[in-house]
Amino acid sequence: MLKPASGATRWENGLELVGAHADSLEASLAAAATAGNYLEFAVTVRNRSARPIVVAPEEFYLEANFAAPATAGAAPVGPLRVPAVNPEESIRMLQQGAAYHEQKSTAVPAAEILSGINEIAQDLSSRKRKETDAQRDARNAAYHAEMNGYQQERTDHAVRAAALRTELRAAEADWLRKTTLGPGMALSGRVRFRRTADGAERLRLVLPVGGRELAGEFSQFRYRQSGYQPATASAVPRAVPAVNQSAPPAPATARP
Repeated sequence: MLKPASGATRWENGLELVGAHADSLEASLAAAATAGNYLEFAVTVRNRSARPIVVAPEEFYLEANFAAPATAGAAPVGPLRVPAVNPEESIRMLQQGAAYHEQKSTAVPAAEILSGINEIAQDLSSRKRKETDAQRDARNAAYHAEMNGYQQERTDHAVRAAALRTELRAAEADWLRKTTLGPGMALSGRVRFRRTADGAERLRLVLPVGGRELAGEFSQFRYRQSGYQPATASAVPRAVPAVNQSAPPAPATARP
């Protein structure tokens, strides 16, 4: 659980906001959600200056600070920098994944075509081979089972494509994306980070914007039956690369 480190906060739509400002730039920051392997922050940036600025969420980062080691003589753990997930790369991967599964949902593989041709040939030669009714029924059952398998694959791909399209629409609507922000304008959205600092005691969210740094600090707690306890540095993660790449989408089902 994340809570603002300072008491100077306000609530909006169920989120406890931390304010940050530098010259004529302002930001409101809130820990919004933990979604699987990601930690999401709700961010609003306001430009009260007289010039346009560029808001680039892929340049945001978390600075994770860990508690002092409990073991005597143990080396202190330095801050860990966690880059924000690049929304454009993530959206591109969602688009590619949806297109891949949509294509697979209508494609007829060569193996399916060959199976159909082979079944026709088997039917034509069944009299010469003196195929019994039981053999014919078994062959037909095996053929229909194979065809049903191919159809199930297409259905699985269609379901996966629909899920990715839904996720894509939500990402395009909710995520903060690179934008030129004019004077007097504000921009809001979600920013994602990979959960690589669950053991950190404090997280400092830093927004480099318009040549300035807007930042807010959050304390991290772990829930126990006896109540919330501060996070500990029992397991310190390795730093993650600055660019987040996803593997190409895999088929919905695998066939030999």
